[in-house]
Amino acid sequence: MLQMQCLNLAPKFNPLQSPGCSRKFASPILTQRHKSSIKCSSQSSFSFPNQNKITHSNNKPPCKPLVPLALQDGHALQQSEDDNKPAAAPSFLEVVKRKLNAISHVTRYYAQINIIVSVTSVCFLPVQSLSQVTPAFLMGVLKAVVAQIFMNISLCSLNQICDVEIDKINKPYLPLASGELSMGTGIAICAGSALLSLALAFMSGSPAVLCAVIAWGLTGAAYSVPLPFLRWKSHTFMAPFTLVILMGLILQIPYFIHSQTYLLGKPFEVTGPFVFATAIMSIYAFVNGLLKDLPDVEGDKAFGMQTLCVLLGKEKVLPLCVNMMLLGYGGAVVAGATSTLMISKLVTIIGHIILALMMWLRSRKVDLDNFDSQFGFYMFLWQLNYVEYILIHFLR
Repeated sequence: MLQMQCLNLAPKFNPLQSPGCSRKFASPILTQRHKSSIKCSSQSSFSFPNQNKITHSNNKPPCKPLVPLALQDGHALQQSEDDNKPAAAPSFLEVVKRKLNAISHVTRYYAQINIIVSVTSVCFLPVQSLSQVTPAFLMGVLKAVVAQIFMNISLCSLNQICDVEIDKINKPYLPLASGELSMGTGIAICAGSALLSLALAFMSGSPAVLCAVIAWGLTGAAYSVPLPFLRWKSHTFMAPFTLVILMGLILQIPYFIHSQTYLLGKPFEVTGPFVFATAIMSIYAFVNGLLKDLPDVEGDKAFGMQTLCVLLGKEKVLPLCVNMMLLGYGGAVVAGATSTLMISKLVTIIGHIILALMMWLRSRKVDLDNFDSQFGFYMFLWQLNYVEYILIHFLR
């Protein structure tokens, strides 16, 4: 919108020329409103956006107040107070949408996808035939998944509560760090999810599920809570090893036992796919524990976090992670070659070769000075993790 702080109109004058101007200026045909300003003052000239100048006589009386001015396009020049009107309040649906989006960032949706995929996949490892997949079996798997999801939501919330000051440096977009959600809301999500998880695990009737959510909660709390001998995430090797305990052991062993003994009614027996799943997911977890610190080096340094990225530098940690994953994929190829079924050999070998190649090519594009590039590679590893939970079923 064109704004005129002072203008004196004369009926026979051009609309944009004041009596204090010594020459006429042709009125432009405006096709849209602009935010430029037109000012008359005691100075010798004033400027328009196109740099045209109009000479002003200094001995003329001061300009009169602004009045609405009709232009050829039907718009009118209004006073600047129109620009200072407060923006319209967001609608109820917009507020709800924004809050739900903030809650999804607190709970970290991609971590919950991992829970769904991993628990479901592990529960199906002991299944030998489709006849064993009954409604009761599926209901038992669903109860385990839901209980584990709520405990994981609790830990994700707890981690952000404990890291709110660091996140103001590393991840200021997170809802607790940005103030989008209050600390009280974060605590309510954390406590409520934990209690709901314990209740659901107890109601499931499976000792393995109850043990899994309790172990998950205690280990996750030790990872985040800033108490003596705890806050393992601040220690060089305890951070990745904690994730090995969580993702490599707790997500595998209890739920395999839950499926094999409680749902299928079989005695506990260690199988090849179960051993392979535990091994490859432990490697994933360790690498995940290192990669997650790549974008957080600045904040971790400021708060004295002795992560491996802080001690060695990103330039050394990224190749270390890539080589560990290549080693894990190599072991998967060897394991697939020992399978007695041809289809298992082909899928396991070819599948892991493709995953290794994709991971290696993506790692070469990582810009260690760019947050989005580093975080993108970290999220890409999560996607490979989801695919791995499918491939482990072909190792028979």
